[in-house]
Amino acid sequence: MIIIDKVQENYEPLDKILAKFKTNFPQRKNFITMHRRESGFICGLVDMTRPKKILEVGVASGGTTAMILQQLEDRNEPYEMHSVDLNKRLHNEDIGALVTFAKDNNLLAPNVFMNEKHKLYTGKYLPQVIDEIGSNIDFVILDTVHYTPGELLDFPVMLPYLKEGALVVLHDVSLNQQNDPFHKSDAHATVLLFSAVYAKEKFLNFKPETKWVPYSYPNIAAFRVDHTTREAIENVFLALNLTWHYLPSTEELTIYRQFYKKHYPAEIVDLFDEAVKMNLNNVALKK
Repeated sequence: MIIIDKVQENYEPLDKILAKFKTNFPQRKNFITMHRRESGFICGLVDMTRPKKILEVGVASGGTTAMILQQLEDRNEPYEMHSVDLNKRLHNEDIGALVTFAKDNNLLAPNVFMNEKHKLYTGKYLPQVIDEIGSNIDFVILDTVHYTPGELLDFPVMLPYLKEGALVVLHDVSLNQQNDPFHKSDAHATVLLFSAVYAKEKFLNFKPETKWVPYSYPNIAAFRVDHTTREAIENVFLALNLTWHYLPSTEELTIYRQFYKKHYPAEIVDLFDEAVKMNLNNVALKK
């Protein structure tokens, strides 16, 4: 079921952390790369689900990370948050630089870092750290490369560790339609995942049309994991048959295949193998 305009967006955590950043880091202009309504949507989902164990895949500077930590601290309830990024540096700064800045300048409660409520993992693929993170994850933010295979590879990795009813948030689900010169029209890994995954609840908050964006479909969405999500996971693996935007390294493909072999039936691994073979043989990808 598609559930439209039912998430009550919450902007208080965003405004609070931005005020702290702007006061203490005035020379920086860009703190959170998501649009305001996208950030409000995430915080609204946190209000709705009251998660205890959060997984974030794709961190960049860490502005969104800091916003969520601000909200979780304000709730004054037990939580743990794990943030994963394959990169160690991006745009000439360390991954999670804003979270580090918040820590060094006491912008968040000290117990966030002293008690390891938040852990940052960089320089590794998700299958390499997911066992350390562990199970019972009840809230996910998946925001990585946006190009196929991209997010289609990572969702099956986290699925065995997600709690029943966990909420998965996908950013940039309409990036391929935004006519952004930086992104091509095939930046559709997240919308492909959102379309292929089976879930009884999928959440979208439509937005007002503008002269720049003459449609209401949002750039952020979420779905709730249930038993049917697991039963129909082959739909995600079948989506890998579409032509990929890039070819992962042999090392990356091996790491993911080993994980799939451990957690999924042989026929699922066969689907993955065939998708890899087809894309390795695709002339367009060899140019």
